[in-house]
Amino acid sequence: MQNSLFSRDATEEEVAAYLKELPWQDKFDIDPASCLVREEDPRIDLIQGDNLEALNRLKPSMLGKVDVIYIDPPYNTGALHFAYDDKFGPNADASHAEWVAFMRARLTIARDVLAENGVIFIAIDDNEQARLRLLCDELFGEENFVCQFIWHKTRKGKALSRVARQVTEYVLCFAKSKKLLGKEGLFGSEPGADVANPFHHRPNKPRLITFPPNTIRTSMDDGDYQPGIYGDPNDSLSAEVKKTFTIKDGWISTELEVFGRFRWTQRNLDAELLGGDVEFHIRKGKFRIIFYKSNGHKAPSSLLDDRCGVGTYEEASKELEAMLGCQSFIYPKPTSLIKYLIKAVTINRPYALVLDFFAGSGVTGHAVAQLNSEIGGYRSCILITDNSGKINGRFVEDAGDQGICSAITAVRLKKALTGAWASGQVDGLPGSLVHRKIARYSSDLSEFSEDGQDLVLAA
Repeated sequence: MQNSLFSRDATEEEVAAYLKELPWQDKFDIDPASCLVREEDPRIDLIQGDNLEALNRLKPSMLGKVDVIYIDPPYNTGALHFAYDDKFGPNADASHAEWVAFMRARLTIARDVLAENGVIFIAIDDNEQARLRLLCDELFGEENFVCQFIWHKTRKGKALSRVARQVTEYVLCFAKSKKLLGKEGLFGSEPGADVANPFHHRPNKPRLITFPPNTIRTSMDDGDYQPGIYGDPNDSLSAEVKKTFTIKDGWISTELEVFGRFRWTQRNLDAELLGGDVEFHIRKGKFRIIFYKSNGHKAPSSLLDDRCGVGTYEEASKELEAMLGCQSFIYPKPTSLIKYLIKAVTINRPYALVLDFFAGSGVTGHAVAQLNSEIGGYRSCILITDNSGKINGRFVEDAGDQGICSAITAVRLKKALTGAWASGQVDGLPGSLVHRKIARYSSDLSEFSEDGQDLVLAA
């Protein structure tokens, strides 16, 4: 991205003045050394610290403003090989109760900051899936449940398992108001001009439909056709033509009055024809009417796999290793998964706000920037993660340069934006990165950097 706000020799005063204009100055410190500032680019706000405290600080100014929330919380597996602590409570009963309480506090705020047409996606596995569903039913309302997506997470599974090879996880989806969401729906894919939809529908009662002249293409021969049964008379999907019709140059050039079991009523047909986004065909042989729609969209499939462009853990790990140069995060989510989910909600919301308060490797920020690059838009993103990690094999709340935020999240986001991957230079993505920390705010830039030269600026 060439339109930078500042040149590389920007003065400390220019940088400080820009940062002072950003919101939440009284709530978070800004770490200039980790910022990437670009003119008029959508902003990724990375907040380092406890996510509950950060959410409470953000809540007053964020009520009803967030379009999409994606989170990948701890699964409460008790595993010790993660970069974060994934164990709650001293025993199974206490563990589940503590996890639910932990999630309740955060999801309550998530519900409050969601826009009325907003959507939340929550990654989870079998360990807490049932409890999470009940908790979300309580907080968001059973009536606002959208779907439990099944993500094909790996092609391998645990080869040594003698019970079941687990190759899937879940993404639970709730709307703030499913009624409002239903007006625009969720985007899965374009309808595709080559997708033929049957106009005949066996379960429906027979009805009379009239097609205006020159609204149906056909491969039938030119000429006049008499009234009668067309198709197999023993098939309930056959149609009875009520009056003579004419075919000329591949079109039915007269009105076509036809009686049969059809998907639409006359009113539906007239509305679709008025919209101009539907095309009808009749093929030789069975006399079946089909239609093609060029507007609208297909809803997403409940199965998220390579057929809809969603990758696996293996692909995510390879991407992250290519970016950072090492295997630094176990079981990262693929950028393609989060991008698919965010696109489902924001395809027609180019200025959407996305929130992820379990930011982990920073994949949500990467996905938002990638989506902006691919389909256009100015979607912004707020990411929250702590800086916990392991020091000498023990979990600590702040692992310094070795913590999640410092060593993985912030680094990954800058590499995604600049294209400076460890494996080599790739195309950078649009976006500015502002790294904040939960601490006392200071307006003195020198407190963040000894000489003010550590601020990363776009070229």
